[in-house]
Amino acid sequence: MAAITLYTCLCGVQKKTSNHWVLAKVSDSGITFMPWDAELARRGDIVVLCGEGCAASMLSRSLGDWKKPAVGVTSVGSVTDISAEYELAVA
Repeated sequence: MAAITLYTCLCGVQKKTSNHWVLAKVSDSGITFMPWDAELARRGDIVVLCGEGCAASMLSRSLGDWKKPAVGVTSVGSVTDISAEYELAVA
């Protein structure tokens, strides 16, 4: 008997037969969105998203978190030292 893989979005929706699902890969340099691929979706470093709404939400949360400086960023007068890297939120 063949095993059936269930894919679940970050929002909790389980994939059925619809084809509007997308994948995302989060790295230190940003987020990469990709079209649906069942083989790729099984990888541990891939985030499964049920569609454009969840993808946009993930991107929006990440952009908000990129604005927050990481620990170690100092401010001198009106000039900010941004030599420390910004943290990336993983949804």
